[in-house]
Amino acid sequence: MLTKAEAREKAQRNWAMWRLLLSDMNITYSDLDKMSPEDLAEANAALDIHIELIEKQKKK
Repeated sequence: MLTKAEAREKAQRNWAMWRLLLSDMNITYSDLDKMSPEDLAEANAALDIHIELIEKQKKK
């Protein structure tokens, strides 16, 4: 069993995946498991763009 510190370290290493899973993108763990590292990077970039657009709209 992982210690809390080990689990945190592992989560940080896999943050690109966990970030998408925890977002409101309705993506599943199974979806993420099928994605390549390049797909994960692109999906995270798209999420960043989405968040930026929402923040811009809030400022208006």
